[in-house]
Amino acid sequence: MMNKFDPHLRFPGTLNFRDMGDHQTAGGGRVRSRRLFRSGHLADTEPSSQSDITTLGISLVCDFRIEDERNEQPNQYHVNWKPKFAHLPIWPVVTPGIDNTVARLMSGEIDIDGAMKDQTGAYREFVREQNSQFAGMFAAILDAEHPSILLHCSAGKDRTGIAAALLLTALGVEPIDVRRDYLLTSEGHGARAQTQFYIDKYWAAYKNEPNCTQEDLHRLFSVQSEKIDAAFDEMRTISGSIEHYLGGALALTDNSIAELKRRYVAPL
Repeated sequence: MMNKFDPHLRFPGTLNFRDMGDHQTAGGGRVRSRRLFRSGHLADTEPSSQSDITTLGISLVCDFRIEDERNEQPNQYHVNWKPKFAHLPIWPVVTPGIDNTVARLMSGEIDIDGAMKDQTGAYREFVREQNSQFAGMFAAILDAEHPSILLHCSAGKDRTGIAAALLLTALGVEPIDVRRDYLLTSEGHGARAQTQFYIDKYWAAYKNEPNCTQEDLHRLFSVQSEKIDAAFDEMRTISGSIEHYLGGALALTDNSIAELKRRYVAPL
């Protein structure tokens, strides 16, 4: 009997490190395992994990953190691991940041629905105003024959979530499976502890005026289908369809998509 595919890689010190493979594609194939990875930052990676990561053959790392994040939590790598790095910073500019949203939520200025509107608004902003960074991701992937790649931001949740969804979509993974992959983040190694860390942090900071519940904060800080659905809805608004968004806003040609599939999709 074949073992069920487990996408989660439990490297001590890493956050939400997982394999994006094994999804069936519309064209009659399956995304290759051990080729496409995603995670949070690697600032706390333990030495044993650094060694394990070198065995994955990752030759490209796409980092969606802004410079301040990279300086505050610099990634820790094994001395023998020397991939190419693509720094593709993504951060809300128009949409309120998370600190602003939480302050308004806990003070009672907005309710949880208003806070979630901020979150989905950030997803919409990323695909509308910062699509050049996702285009840069595809350009970096296609620039050389990378056997394996890693996508990551700080938490491996939102920016990485959109990037991973775009890559899987380009490979022909059906929307329902792309959404399932996105929601796997809630089960990722260290994900629950990280979410609880932020809940505790903000709850303590605003303990004198909590006009919401801890369940509200959990919804805000965890992956929710409404967030990724907002990103895809914005792509349709911009380009008419997700496929046209890939071809237009992200400049992926038919040949580019065919090349991605050649590398990362195995025929059934």
